[in-house]
Amino acid sequence: MDRKINILTYNRPHRKTQDLLFRLIATGHKNINVLVSDWIDRPTHNPIYQHRPPPLFDVGIFELCERLNIPCPQRGILDSNDVTLIAGAGIIPFFEKNTIINSHPGYLPNVRGLDALKWAIYEGQPIGVTTHIISDEVDAGIMIDRQLVPIYFEDTFHSIAQRQYELEIQMLVEAIDKPPGEKLLTPPEYIAHKRMPHSKEIKMMSILNNIISKAPNK
Repeated sequence: MDRKINILTYNRPHRKTQDLLFRLIATGHKNINVLVSDWIDRPTHNPIYQHRPPPLFDVGIFELCERLNIPCPQRGILDSNDVTLIAGAGIIPFFEKNTIINSHPGYLPNVRGLDALKWAIYEGQPIGVTTHIISDEVDAGIMIDRQLVPIYFEDTFHSIAQRQYELEIQMLVEAIDKPPGEKLLTPPEYIAHKRMPHSKEIKMMSILNNIISKAPNK
């Protein structure tokens, strides 16, 4: 647990960053460093069904790091011996010389890009989470782990989304000590999706209700 762990995140309150830091601390990791980049505003997308959890605490990243006694430079240089986890980041230009691990809320390579949970349901693909060492391709690189998210008769869309999110955090921390596996292929039939339009969200929910109706009890 002496290996330095970098967390890439944004300079704004961020739920995944908070949960990741809390889990790292709770599992005994101490040599943690947070690297902060500027948040870039993008066109607003208002989904019918929100699948990501809301902010946990309205606490800025610098204030949070100060309270947790974690270094939090505005900018930093990654050492090739470090392991770096993505909590939130835009384009990352330094992947070639560093081990940068992402947890993708989709079963790669089947479900790539944005709104992965929704597209998995819509296209009849496995619902899961993949941890991988990133490359210059979207949701590609070297796979570390891949797990399915179970679905039960008692579920709703939001309970499935929450279970998937919690698995993301768990697998991202576990990936620190797991060896890399095989290269993730990107077959042309598995495109990198954009945000799901409202018309397909409505159909997606109908498909999910049918899946849940046939699922087993917990």
